[in-house]
Amino acid sequence: MKTSAMSLAAIAMLLLLPGLTNFAAGQELITTHQLARSVDLTNVAAGPNRAISGTILNRTGLTVRDIKLMVNYAWLWRNDFRPGEYSPGRTVYISAPADIPAHGQGSFSYQPLPPLPLRSDGHFVPSVHVVGFTQMVPPGA
Repeated sequence: MKTSAMSLAAIAMLLLLPGLTNFAAGQELITTHQLARSVDLTNVAAGPNRAISGTILNRTGLTVRDIKLMVNYAWLWRNDFRPGEYSPGRTVYISAPADIPAHGQGSFSYQPLPPLPLRSDGHFVPSVHVVGFTQMVPPGA
């Protein structure tokens, strides 16, 4: 009885494996260099309230969605030889709000919540980077 149950489990696994390999084959990892050539940022600006915004450029021939951005507010101490105990710098990950068509563009904005503190012992240096996205490949392509 145990042998037949184990045989059925093995057969079920063999039947499931082709479906799993097709799923894995449909996903492709790319290098950071390829990422930078595929989706880019331009017109990135920080406002007086420390909000950050910009334009996302889709340089691919496919629609992209689920664009993940890393927004970093690095803190630079006024006196690096005597830094304070607590650095208020932070990094957040956000998603772009919409799909971007092939060779199209979209916009993003981020308002830090809670707001960044106003301090006199240093300043923030904001930056934004694309860290991921999904390309929509048409069926049969």
